[in-house]
Order: sequence, then structure tokens, then C-alpha cells
Amino acid sequence: MATARRERYRKQTREEAKAVALAQLSESGTAGISVNAIAKAMGMTGPALYRYFASRDELLTELITDTYRDLAETLAQAVADAAPADRFRALARALRDWAKRQPDRYLLIYGTPVPGYHAPPETTEIAAGLMRTIFDACATVGEAVEADGGGVDGGRQQPLTELEAELARHLEGAGPWGPGEEPGGEVKGRALRTWTRLHGVISLDVQGQFTGMGFDPSVLFEAEIDALVRGG
Repeated sequence: MATARRERYRKQTREEAKAVALAQLSESGTAGISVNAIAKAMGMTGPALYRYFASRDELLTELITDTYRDLAETLAQAVADAAPADRFRALARALRDWAKRQPDRYLLIYGTPVPGYHAPPETTEIAAGLMRTIFDACATVGEAVEADGGGVDGGRQQPLTELEAELARHLEGAGPWGPGEEPGGEVKGRALRTWTRLHGVISLDVQGQFTGMGFDPSVLFEAEIDALVRGG
């Protein structure tokens, strides 16, 4: 019983510390996260809180891991609920909606890297699983275009571009794929272009760069989705 109570208290304390850290993140960015400041806000001493998190980097890792998991679950659910032909659009919209709801967490994983911080293997593994969902959704875009007879020569297999060939070489054997599941260079190239273009619009939107420009960023985002679906 005593051990169970201690574990519950430990878990509650760690969750409270992470909640305070997220508030600091919202106010001051990653540079403002301080274990001592978090402890003070919780009515604890710094050394006392260090019993729950050995360092600021350990706390950051928890925040980043939680964020990746939340985003991965959100995107996976969006794709699972959509018809095959709609999975890419569902994933793109879910990504933007998630980022708009919690911009601070979005910028934690896709904003400016934290100086001196190095992500541990468990963080990169979760991020790799997230990319698997993205690759799968991008693969369905290619299938839809080919089914419609789109693309050059009515969707017939085309030679890899320089980018696609490079990705096929560089990423061979890397990623969350089982035997026989690894996507080819064409899908890898499409996924990379998709990821960078969607994040380009989302990052500018989340940081308020469209403010005062006189148009709705969601219209731009939908236009980018349409262009990516068409292969543009």
C-alpha cells in the first residue's frame, strides 16, 4: 500500500511539473524552462524536484515524447477514420488542427532546436513511427492519381527524379518498416515534399506570420493540399 501511494504521488508530481513546464513554454519558449522555477511554482525546492527529474533535459525529453505521442495518435486516428482516397487530406487537416490548438507544443518539436539538447533514441523512435503514418498516407495519394490516369503517360511508372533516387539510397533500411514494406524512392520523395510544404504553411500560420495580410491561411493550406494531391 505504501509503495503504491508513493508511486501515485511520484506520478502526480511529475505530471504537475510537466504542466508547469508547458506553461513556461507558452510564456518564454524552451529557453524559459527552468527546473528551479518549476519547483518554486509547485511550492517545492529545486533539489526536491530533481528527485523526480534528474535534469532539465530529462524534463524536456518527457515533454517532447508526450508531444510526439499525442500528435502520432491524432494523425493515426484521422487516417483510420477516413476512406482510403481521403486519408492524405484527413492527415493534413488533422496536422494543422492539432498545431493550431496547441502551437507551443507544435513549436517544441518543429520549431527552433533547443541549444545543447540531444534527443534520446526513444524520442527518435516515436518520431519514426509518426513518419510511417505520413509515408502511408502519401502512398495513397500516388495510388489515387494512378487510378485516375493522372501523371505523365497516364500514371505509368516514371524514372526516379534526382531527389527520389537520393532518398532511396540515403534512407534505405532506415525507418519503421518491416521486411518487404519499405517504400521506394518515389514515395519517399513525395512524402518529403509533402511534409516540408505542409509544415511551411503551418509554421508560418502558428507563428502569426499571416497576420495583417488580409486573407484566410486555411484557404492557402487547402490549396496546397490540392496541389500535392495533383502532384504539383
